[in-house]
Amino acid sequence: MSTGPEREPVQPVSTPPSGQRVWQTDMLTDLFQDPLDGGYADAARARREGGPLPSATRWTRRGFTVVVCMVIGVLLAVAYLQVIARAPARATTRTELIKDINRRTADTDKLDQSAESLQDEVNGLRERELDDTSIGRLRELEAATGLRKVTGDGVVVTLTDGPNAGTERLARVLDLDLQLVTNALWAAGAEAISINGRRLTSVTPIRTAGSAILIGNAHVIGPYEVAAIGPSDMADKFNDTQTADTLRKLRDDKRYEVGFDVDEKDDLELPAAVMPRLQFAHGPSPSPSGSPAPSTSPSGGGK
Repeated sequence: MSTGPEREPVQPVSTPPSGQRVWQTDMLTDLFQDPLDGGYADAARARREGGPLPSATRWTRRGFTVVVCMVIGVLLAVAYLQVIARAPARATTRTELIKDINRRTADTDKLDQSAESLQDEVNGLRERELDDTSIGRLRELEAATGLRKVTGDGVVVTLTDGPNAGTERLARVLDLDLQLVTNALWAAGAEAISINGRRLTSVTPIRTAGSAILIGNAHVIGPYEVAAIGPSDMADKFNDTQTADTLRKLRDDKRYEVGFDVDEKDDLELPAAVMPRLQFAHGPSPSPSGSPAPSTSPSGGGK
């Protein structure tokens, strides 16, 4: 039984005088058997055998390669010239920015020193007008609120960025870490705390501005030293906190290796904080009808 179309037999077309038969294939059969033009087959065979390509093809490829190389060279030259031309402007801008930052930093330091000097002058004038009992009470309150320099024994907690701080966020010391450390020290009995010489008060924020950590309005950089004055067992209490345990794990983890060290220190000296801007609430003045007048405070006069 036939399973498909059968090939047509090759027919003899002529018989030469010598008695040999000449056979001719059907054109469609030949097309299906060998659809590729002979020229393409010759070119493919030449490439396989490493033979030379036709001269026209070689010159076309060479010309195309030359044009591409020239275009790439022109683009690289233009890019190089633009980089060289802009380099002085970028260098000048960078230098000016550095100078401006240094100048503003120096101005800020001078203002801080002036504020501390004026605060000391105010304290001296105030104490001259008060009796000894009032002066003693005032000093205690100022020390507790951070507005007076204090000395005493305490603890210094040092935090540093890990070696992978550039790629691993947890390898960097964050503002949250400093917040947790200071809160744990307050809970352990700290009476006064400073970070890199910046005294904390009840209204001093620890926050991030971009990649910088700010204590109040002061920019601080690592290593971060959190100094606290308090009772003799403050270090033990702090080491037992969850914050200390977490920081120890980050220190021992090879992925982060955040620096964390707790040292007990004698005769620590914490500076006074610059007096914060105070806000006062005014009580409602009686209205002519005897009923209280509405408050102009945004909080409703509760503060």
